[in-house]
Amino acid sequence: MAKQIFVTGHKNPDTDSICSSIAFAKLQQLKGVDAVAVRAGDINKETAYALDYFHVEAQPLVKDFYVKVGEAVRKDVEALPYSASLKDAAKWFADHDSDVAPVAENGNFVGVLYKSSLAGEFVKTVLGEELSTVKSLVQDAATIFSTSDNGHDVPAEGRYVVVDDGKYVGMVCADCVAAVEKRKVMLVDHNEKKQIIDGIDEAEIISVVDHHRIGGTLATEGPIFILFQPVGCTATIVTSLYEQANIAIPKEIAGLLLSAVISDTVLFRSPTCTQQDRETAEKLAAIAGVDLQAYGMDMLKAGANVSDLTPDQIAQNDMKEFSDGSVTFTISQVQVMDTTDLLEQKQVLLNALEKMRSAKNYAASFLMITSIIDESTNLIFAGNMDAVVGKAFAKDVLDKEVYLPGVMSRKKQIVPQILAALK
Repeated sequence: MAKQIFVTGHKNPDTDSICSSIAFAKLQQLKGVDAVAVRAGDINKETAYALDYFHVEAQPLVKDFYVKVGEAVRKDVEALPYSASLKDAAKWFADHDSDVAPVAENGNFVGVLYKSSLAGEFVKTVLGEELSTVKSLVQDAATIFSTSDNGHDVPAEGRYVVVDDGKYVGMVCADCVAAVEKRKVMLVDHNEKKQIIDGIDEAEIISVVDHHRIGGTLATEGPIFILFQPVGCTATIVTSLYEQANIAIPKEIAGLLLSAVISDTVLFRSPTCTQQDRETAEKLAAIAGVDLQAYGMDMLKAGANVSDLTPDQIAQNDMKEFSDGSVTFTISQVQVMDTTDLLEQKQVLLNALEKMRSAKNYAASFLMITSIIDESTNLIFAGNMDAVVGKAFAKDVLDKEVYLPGVMSRKKQIVPQILAALK
């Protein structure tokens, strides 16, 4: 039976990433596809507001797509009883292609019996010496795996015992791991490998729906469904897919899609916003039964409250990695009604950015402090990129900061400019 398909947004998920993955998974379900939405990180305040408002539970967190030992373990390989005779042990080795036998007592793992030890015992029969018992030959296993371990850590040669909480589970080998069917994954709101849940190389990407640039070194095993559109939000694209399939959008899903459009376009203030985004939002608001402007401002205000976040959390808020092939940097963003309090903490935030930058060896780590009301951004950063920033925005950099009036979009007004300045 085919495995369930995972629908996921990017790491450090924003409202579009969370809501579009839920909506796209629901679309697959309505088409009869066994799909489930998952998330690649914690949910922020803005997204939590939207989920709570429309009474939708957050999707489960998935930390990686690595094949786990628990998926590959051979549970049909029974352990030798601790009280087994050497004759029983000999029969076990005759029935199993293994040089080591697991030994258990009442389900509890005791140790292993090596085939070489058993062979030595039977030499004693020729010499007329007294034979040992399995119990006396049991040794500690050199390597033990648990079901939660990554399958790629299993050595290429040999068979290994799998134990959970002291209980014998079965045995595993590299061939067992290789035989596990790959997870199938649908990506929404991202396509760059650095933004995908870890372990994607051990899974199979079967579709990508996104509104960002095509970047990175993502590769697939065969042709897949890909849909990129130059709109302000992935949710706008997902809405169009419902319409193309002639499938009615459930009320709560319409609410989540609307929330995503509001978030990504900052209630239509962002330069990334298109007429299609506006028209889509109006249709979704009608289905969801909310006042577009009133709900939009309430949601943005909920997300703009960063008073209880630590400097480290602010520095990593909505963070994404970017690279021109040789230089890797990060850009985080906080959107607030008033930037005064955050700018008063500038040095503390710069210290947090530097700590993050140096820990991961990024060339630079940026933080966009964006004012929803003024429609502007104070861009602060850690790292030796003053010249690049000055060139990118044609401004003098003062104490690791540039003020950018009219700038609200990372995708359209920050990333392209920095990448161009790096060339």
